[in-house]
Amino acid sequence: MHNPNKQSGVVLIMTLIILLIVTLLGTSSIQMTSLLERMSRNATDASSAFSAAEAALKAAEANVELETSTMAYAANANGKYESQGVDVTPRWETATTWAAANAITATYSGSVNPPSYIIEFVQAVRSGDDQLNLDNVGGDAGSDITQIFRITAQGKGKTTAAKIYLQSTYGKKF
Repeated sequence: MHNPNKQSGVVLIMTLIILLIVTLLGTSSIQMTSLLERMSRNATDASSAFSAAEAALKAAEANVELETSTMAYAANANGKYESQGVDVTPRWETATTWAAANAITATYSGSVNPPSYIIEFVQAVRSGDDQLNLDNVGGDAGSDITQIFRITAQGKGKTTAAKIYLQSTYGKKF
């Protein structure tokens, strides 16, 4: 038989240590689950912003296809601009460019915040073949000029924290 005076409480101490370890593991797994949930939410938000920017890019390309001249770009307003110089901060990097009156808003149902875009007329390009009338048989030399546009689209996700910018160069012959 056991003498009650000789027990030292080792079982109680071991039980408390095991309980502490299990509690730490449980707390750690809760934090990990919370972190994974935030990462998933951010990835979904970024994906939504990317889809919105793609929709704006498509809308901008359709807008360029409707153009009949580059005259609208000389005003440098309403989302249509002439290209800036080389040493200037790019227009799409300034916050005022994306204000409501300075950018064109695209329609997109997959995001709470509508995407927007700007179109910059870069330059007119004439191919070397066109200068000699090699690929324009029967036409005048210089009649095959391609107008080059830089399109920048901004998409936002379900929150305004997720912003995606897409940029493309688009050519059109008038």
